[in-house]
Amino acid sequence: MIRLRCAPGPEATTEVWIGARLGAELRRGVEQLGAGRPVVALVDPAVPATDHGLIAPDWRRIELAGGEATKSFTTLESVLRQLAAWHLDRRTVLVVIGGGTLGDLGGLAASLFLRGVDSVQVPTTLLAMLDSSVGGKTALNLPEGKNLVGTFWPPRLMVADVALCSTLPTEHLRSGLAEAIKMGLGFDPRLFALLEREPARILAGDPLLLEEVVTMAVRDKIAVVEADPLETRGQRRCLNLGHTLGHALEAHSGYTLLHGHAVAQGLHFALEVGVARGAMAMDEAARAHRLLEAYGFARAPLPGPEPLLEYFSRDKKMQDGALQFVVPTGIGSCESAAIRPAELTKQLVAG
Repeated sequence: MIRLRCAPGPEATTEVWIGARLGAELRRGVEQLGAGRPVVALVDPAVPATDHGLIAPDWRRIELAGGEATKSFTTLESVLRQLAAWHLDRRTVLVVIGGGTLGDLGGLAASLFLRGVDSVQVPTTLLAMLDSSVGGKTALNLPEGKNLVGTFWPPRLMVADVALCSTLPTEHLRSGLAEAIKMGLGFDPRLFALLEREPARILAGDPLLLEEVVTMAVRDKIAVVEADPLETRGQRRCLNLGHTLGHALEAHSGYTLLHGHAVAQGLHFALEVGVARGAMAMDEAARAHRLLEAYGFARAPLPGPEPLLEYFSRDKKMQDGALQFVVPTGIGSCESAAIRPAELTKQLVAG
């Protein structure tokens, strides 16, 4: 088992454990947070949590299906009211076992119940292991856009059990790999090279390679989060590479488009923007386009610019009439640039 630590602040340290078949380690990790504390598992019923030994017999349990529809005020209220009905106290530990949407909702519930209780994230999809379970962001969606409501509430412990990836449908595994490609393209040329070398084995779910991919991507993300805990200094904003268009495509689809597939289209678009602005060399952009295609993410036709620009205008990164848009500048590097909607419209039409 690989152990990492994310410490964006003295009161916000997350232990990160990565490996396979970590059910016993998870239960021991929860016990180490304090003997006799009430523990509630918020779990997606589609996840074989009991089979993998992820839930102790004495934990209370709330079952909640994952999916973007879960990230609503209605669902949040139902979880909070169940916690209140059990007369739980501030020693409570909320263990969230599911994909990224459940992690977002559960993390927000933990941050709000009794003004904040400890949480543990157990991401059960590759996407959540690489992305949403590290860094403490929580979120709900609004009809106006994705992740417009949320808090920063780092979990005490994150356990990424790559054995759970063997239960994922192929499309969901690929969805997670889009985030791995993002991290390689934006932050880590070594991760990018690994993904280039081993697409067949990684797509087949090789557990040793997946553990390596998760470890490299999470280590990179920890470095960014520690440098910019609340996304106020600019570094953490770069984790949104591919996400401006990706979130717009998700919202435009009514959240039927998988997050990673939307981000992959966002990466194709960001590469085109980078080349058009002279920030990205054409040969490096072509290499990145090829990597996306090797994992099944061919460039797809985009909707017309009007509906996408409407989502852009409500994006959290819109400031003073310009989007803080993340542009790749090479394999393993990126930057945030203030780009007016007119320039993005031109690129959408050209693309």
